[in-house]
Amino acid sequence: MSHAFFITLRHAVVAAVALAFLPAGHAEDAPRIDALRVAKMAADYLATRGKDAPYIVSIVLEKDALIHGKNSWLVRWSHPIPLDDDKEIGMRVRLDGSVTHIVADKAGPKKHRAPMKT
Repeated sequence: MSHAFFITLRHAVVAAVALAFLPAGHAEDAPRIDALRVAKMAADYLATRGKDAPYIVSIVLEKDALIHGKNSWLVRWSHPIPLDDDKEIGMRVRLDGSVTHIVADKAGPKKHRAPMKT
């Protein structure tokens, strides 16, 4: 057998070992609701907000947690929708079709000061 055969065989073995350690794709990670359907859901919702309603600036499929997270669609508005004490900045659509509106506090992050030691 030639030297080139052993080099090719070695490369194949290295590639097979490397592929064995790559994370496998899971069928449950595939979106059951596509971006077009999410865009329609968001546009229908925004249509109820009147003539000053924001528009959609992005739709992204992302995991809602770093480890063992589930995929969901994140939709962002062009500008916040004012609510009583908060503002809505978008919506999250889970792959089961459930919708959660993303709300940001108008007051922003609260600063806590630790007492100074003397």
